[in-house]
Amino acid sequence: MSWIIDINHVTRVTLKRPGFTVFTLMIMACGLGLSIYMYSLINTLAFKPLPFSDGERMVMVSPSINELRLGDSPLSYVDYQAIKSSSRTLENLGFYYGDIANVSIDGKAMRYVAIRAQSDLFEYTDTQPAQGRNFNQFDIVEGANPVVIIGHQLWQNDLGGRTDILGQQIDINGVGTEIIGVMPAGYEFPMNNQVWLPTQLNDSKITRDNAPEVFVFAKLAPGKTLSDTDKELSGIMFSLASMYPATNTGRSAFAITFMDSFVGEDSKPIFMVMLFGVAFVLLLACCNVGNLLLARASERSKESAIRMAHGAPTFRLISQMMLESTLICVLGGVLGILLAGWGLTLTNQAIIAIVPDKPPFWWQLGLDADVLLKALGLIVLVSLLTGSLPAWRMTQCNITEVLRDGTRGAQSRRSGKLSRTLVVFEVLMSCTILSLGAYLTAVVYEAKQIHYGINEQGLYTAKVSLPEQYSSQQIRNFYQALQSELKASSSDLTVGIMTKLPGEFSMTRKVVLEGQAALNDEQNLLPRANAISVLPGTLAMMDVKLKQGRLLENRDNTSTRNVVVITDSFAQRYWPGESDVLGKKLRWADDQQWSTVVGVVSHVIQGRPFGHSKHMPSVYQSLLQQPQRNVAIVTHNPIQANTRFDIEQVVTNLDARLSVYHPKTMARLLERNTAGLTYIAILFNLFGFVAVLLASSGIYGVMAKSISQRRQELGIRRAMGATEANIIKMLMIQGWGQLAVGLILSAPIVYVASPLIGNIIGTSAIHPMVLFTLNAAGIALIVSLATLVPAQKAIRQNPMFALREQ
Repeated sequence: MSWIIDINHVTRVTLKRPGFTVFTLMIMACGLGLSIYMYSLINTLAFKPLPFSDGERMVMVSPSINELRLGDSPLSYVDYQAIKSSSRTLENLGFYYGDIANVSIDGKAMRYVAIRAQSDLFEYTDTQPAQGRNFNQFDIVEGANPVVIIGHQLWQNDLGGRTDILGQQIDINGVGTEIIGVMPAGYEFPMNNQVWLPTQLNDSKITRDNAPEVFVFAKLAPGKTLSDTDKELSGIMFSLASMYPATNTGRSAFAITFMDSFVGEDSKPIFMVMLFGVAFVLLLACCNVGNLLLARASERSKESAIRMAHGAPTFRLISQMMLESTLICVLGGVLGILLAGWGLTLTNQAIIAIVPDKPPFWWQLGLDADVLLKALGLIVLVSLLTGSLPAWRMTQCNITEVLRDGTRGAQSRRSGKLSRTLVVFEVLMSCTILSLGAYLTAVVYEAKQIHYGINEQGLYTAKVSLPEQYSSQQIRNFYQALQSELKASSSDLTVGIMTKLPGEFSMTRKVVLEGQAALNDEQNLLPRANAISVLPGTLAMMDVKLKQGRLLENRDNTSTRNVVVITDSFAQRYWPGESDVLGKKLRWADDQQWSTVVGVVSHVIQGRPFGHSKHMPSVYQSLLQQPQRNVAIVTHNPIQANTRFDIEQVVTNLDARLSVYHPKTMARLLERNTAGLTYIAILFNLFGFVAVLLASSGIYGVMAKSISQRRQELGIRRAMGATEANIIKMLMIQGWGQLAVGLILSAPIVYVASPLIGNIIGTSAIHPMVLFTLNAAGIALIVSLATLVPAQKAIRQNPMFALREQ
């Protein structure tokens, strides 16, 4: 029963000094809480397999063009067929593609992103409808009766959870569609979907020139890796390029997890830096707690020596020291888990504001069994790390020396080296993390200040999708009627319509310039640009500056030649050195119709204000010449920014089957482009703040302990004539020496790591070493205070008292 006695002893010792206990608990709770939180967050966002059987083997097959990996992009349907018939490293291959579903129920129109798929999609996830049936071979035949499988949420919220739902008809895009199945609650594969429609492709009519693009899903064959699959896919696509150079030259394919496809492979380095950052914070916490326990063990060194002199087993003393460490780590771990759970709850709410539509269904942050198991292992590991150092130091104790020197003992050279090393390490870690966080914050701040090329004040946006039944002329008539009726609703209102709003990602298309060598087309070296269709008057309404020529006008219609307006970035990149590009001609690589440049406008950013999308040029076509079904409505009202009701009312009056979706101000839309980075910057700064707190407490503790153990030396120096100023100067120089070593080690890490961050998200006008210098000054102040305060306390002591201790 000796272990019960040990537990009682450790409990009494711990409660005897509540201040010390609370302080160490807070340090450990911060380190463990932040570590558990970050593990759950990053694992869920980037690494956790999909919540299906064989989820760890589920991948997507995406294209690459000239070795540029397009992680969230579709493949040509004919390439998918070739891969399916040839691959041996993949199984359960299937495909789907997106569609817009305007669902009308009881006169109310709602918009959903539908998935066009076959029965293999549900078999892939090993999930069948909770009610009804899956698609069959008759549903996917061209011209078959329209059927739909709906999600549990749609059934409950929009259809009232009717028990007789199977066989009922609902209006989808103006077509009566029979409900044949209802999926289980929570099923939203592949991405928050509630409507699944059958594909109705006619393979006999599909060629390489008109093949649709589809998203391909598959499972890695047992024992195969992503690397194995990539090698095989490269070989298959190389063969296709040899057989079909006109369509496949420069094209390849690769396998990617669903998680990487959504967050982007480029995000992995940021996640890894965050993991390293939190690991360093945890290591700081361990060092501080271990050092505090070591200091406490030193204070009790005479007690331990007396017990050892009376025959107490060394193992018994070590176990008590390890028990004390375990008790602090377990209690700190419990507090850390509670802090992590609270942080994850707040993050779930924050993600809703960051993700444009809705977070993917697998982003469910929380303390699940896996997280709690990892937390338990982390607590055990931390207990061993923090308890092993004081326990080991106890075994090195010289009983005779301790009993002779009294309760204070002398600071050994080894202990002094350990303290100095700890200070250097804490300076290194805190300054590095704080500097990287400051640099990331500067990048985010500058990204928020970037001008997108428009004036977003007073702009309100919403989207609408027209059904396939609309002819090209009906689309033109609808947009013109929508524009005129919205203008009529308010004299202060101006209206524009475009396919992609500024700040939104646009699919780039290859451009052929008049006179360009055909060889470039064969080698996939054609320039690329954002392809955006706008209604005349839209660019002027958003205050896009005209640089040359004119803007698109109502006279640019089907009865006149095709015309385009380009951004000045397009002219500078593809016609460098030419001051006048008006009258030049271009066409899309997949379209034989030439268009004439009639105007040049200032650059407008499509996508986020960093990375390659920031500088991608754009080509604007007229919606009257190139009608599109999916558009954004933009209104400008200087008096009332929110015109959602007006837009919904006019759209309903024009076609009751249509629904307006994604309504928001332009300012809110642009703000979301930096919301994710802002959150990451906040986390980095949180790491830095916690690291500084831990480092401050740790450095102070080490310095106070070091100076306290040198009181006899300081007393002798004062007795020999040293002034207080001389002693403080000596101690400050020694502290600054440790500071200098830590900063010297930190500087190259910051210098190398900052450009790596910049390569991913963009660079800051502020040089990272300027931020490093500012943070170094702050750390220097902390070290100075941590040295000065205990130094002044020590020199206020009567030197005769210190000499009597000797």
